[in-house]
Amino acid sequence: MKTRYSRYAGIFFSLTFLMSVTVSVVANAAQIPDPAASQKEAIDQMHHKLHEDQAAFKEQEAQALKELNEMTIREDVSVEEVNAKIEELMAAKTQIMHLRYGHLVEMRTILSDEQKPGYDKAILNRSEVK
Repeated sequence: MKTRYSRYAGIFFSLTFLMSVTVSVVANAAQIPDPAASQKEAIDQMHHKLHEDQAAFKEQEAQALKELNEMTIREDVSVEEVNAKIEELMAAKTQIMHLRYGHLVEMRTILSDEQKPGYDKAILNRSEVK
């Protein structure tokens, strides 16, 4: 019994961590050292496209998380149902992360050689890679 609850607690904390990382990715991605006017315009367009592309997946993620929380307090819930909902939740999260990290790669392509070290450092600091 403890193992099952430990597993769910681990999943909860993993999801919480993933959500915090994804929020910081977008916040730090905009921190490009000395962007030119054309870069600012390109950045705005890329961010707008990212938000549009992610919107449906974020809705799926929120709905799956809500359903997961609701189903875990039901008396008649099965572990299989919970696991299926977790898979649904993680599929949405996976798509969000594919888009987000694709965005980071795309953002880097518009940088000058002088801007890349600062941008790269911000990305590495965010994930505590040194």
